[in-house]
Amino acid sequence: MDKPLNGIKVAVLVGNGFDEADMTQCQRALLVAGASVRVIGVDQGLVNGWQGRGWGHHFAVDTPLSAALAADFAMLVVPGGQRSLDKLKQTAHTRRFIGGFLAATKPVAIFGDAIQLLAHTGHATGRTLGGPAEMEPDMIQAGANWSAAPLVHDGNLLTGVSNDETREAFIASVIAHFTGVPSLAQAA
Repeated sequence: MDKPLNGIKVAVLVGNGFDEADMTQCQRALLVAGASVRVIGVDQGLVNGWQGRGWGHHFAVDTPLSAALAADFAMLVVPGGQRSLDKLKQTAHTRRFIGGFLAATKPVAIFGDAIQLLAHTGHATGRTLGGPAEMEPDMIQAGANWSAAPLVHDGNLLTGVSNDETREAFIASVIAHFTGVPSLAQAA
């Protein structure tokens, strides 16, 4: 079986209330591709997902965000989920951690509404971003260029819409982005 990400360390950045489907489905695909996936959480211990209209499962945090370094990972995934994003916005470590990946031009995949972290951390300026349509005004105000495409590649950064209808294609594009294989979205 081909494992194009064999042994590659991937950070998944979350706070309580992350979109559990975004995280678990992407994590599963990364593991199948051979990646070593580590959960980076705002706090130590456990982090709680969000499923639909209520709390989901608990997941162990491998490294607290305050101790995590972008230099220790090859790639970054940030699932959506407003509760998680609100928690991540409360610490300056989020800016440092995301900024480390972007500055080193390491692959980053940001699911749906998580693009607001780019605006919050000052990393949206000059980037072409995509995501939920209601986020367009905020992203433009933050200095980003907006694309209505469901998947948007801007150098090392992949953003786009992630919901029940688009999540599978988004995750396939994440794997292609991380392995360096051009996806259909890039060719279109």
